[in-house]
Amino acid sequence: MTYTLEWRPACAPAALADEPFDVWRSYEGDVSTTFHRTPTGFFLRFIECGDYDINLAEQRVICTPAPDVPEDYCENIFSNQILPLLWTYEGTPVLHASGVVIDGGAFGFLGQSGRGKSTMAAAFARAGYAFLTDDGLLLEREAEGYGVRPYLPSIRLLPDSRSAVCDGMIDHGDPDTAEAKIRVPCSDALPHAQGQTPLRAIYVLKEPESDVPVFEPLSQARALDALLQHSFLLDSGDKARVRRHFAAMSALAQECPIFALDYPRDFSRLADTIKAIAEHARAVAPLAMKGPTT
Repeated sequence: MTYTLEWRPACAPAALADEPFDVWRSYEGDVSTTFHRTPTGFFLRFIECGDYDINLAEQRVICTPAPDVPEDYCENIFSNQILPLLWTYEGTPVLHASGVVIDGGAFGFLGQSGRGKSTMAAAFARAGYAFLTDDGLLLEREAEGYGVRPYLPSIRLLPDSRSAVCDGMIDHGDPDTAEAKIRVPCSDALPHAQGQTPLRAIYVLKEPESDVPVFEPLSQARALDALLQHSFLLDSGDKARVRRHFAAMSALAQECPIFALDYPRDFSRLADTIKAIAEHARAVAPLAMKGPTT
């Protein structure tokens, strides 16, 4: 299902009459997003960014930015937050993950913001492995297993990642982007996958501790917990959709190999890290094609 984004003039957020039925919180515990029901769908307020009024029947989203918030920042929230919420609501699960293609199979990198998902996608692409997405892994149930749909053909990177991974591809002299995440478009040097790709494994990026890449297979219970923490759910009060989402994540945890991945966050060692992950992925892929894990 396709949703269009419409704009209203930026303005200070008005007080809301109703209490939210759900909230998202930052890692520090502060409310970052509030969820509200409306007669036509949902209303989401991203604190310090703007409001998104979702009309389900008309398949459109109206964004009212907060003052001085860049348009591309609001567009990124629409692409990487609003649309994944809506797709999951309609029955297509989306994980808060990046994804790359290794030897014809899709491998996802799941984790919190700042754990390196986008950097991983860019580094693999620069090494010749096409990326599927830098944030928002769209899953399709197939006759056997799951497929991953390619998403936006660009990767948003912070300055240190841009410099380390994409040096020479973009101009670093623009003062408006020197300290911010910007989208780096796909190219011959940063290839983007063109078709749906069978999912082979998922890596959950851990807080860095190890000086070398470490792969830890997760039990189904731990895998399910990670999937539920890092997937999208628009209406936590809709019992039927919550059950459907839980069933989908449970099936994924059972059928797809999922590993905790610890690796050194050292750009000078990134090439060796990519090589180690690719070797592990190739070893895992035959197991993934055999069916559910035990």
